[in-house]
Amino acid sequence: MKQMLIILLLAFAQNISFSIVSRSRNRSSFTYHMIASVFSNGIWFLTFRQLVLGEMNWLLFVPYTVGTVLGSLSGAKLSMWIEAKIGAVSDGHIPMIRTRVPESTVAEQ
Repeated sequence: MKQMLIILLLAFAQNISFSIVSRSRNRSSFTYHMIASVFSNGIWFLTFRQLVLGEMNWLLFVPYTVGTVLGSLSGAKLSMWIEAKIGAVSDGHIPMIRTRVPESTVAEQ
């Protein structure tokens, strides 16, 4: 039972971190992505270490799956909150392109 709880919590943290790192790739903050990447890879390592120690028992499938689903949903919300706090925006690295109104459209008005 203890092993199942550990897997559930690690899988939850793993998918929170995966959701954060996935969203951070498309944001304007390189520092945010770097921190999220270290967090994600560290949790991934700990999760799979624990699965190996548990001999990849099929009984661990349910808590792992429940943890990853809940972590994914929570991670999306958490990453949106973090992005709002630090001002990280999607496509912030792309300069604004002004669109020119065709002259024929202006003449018709």
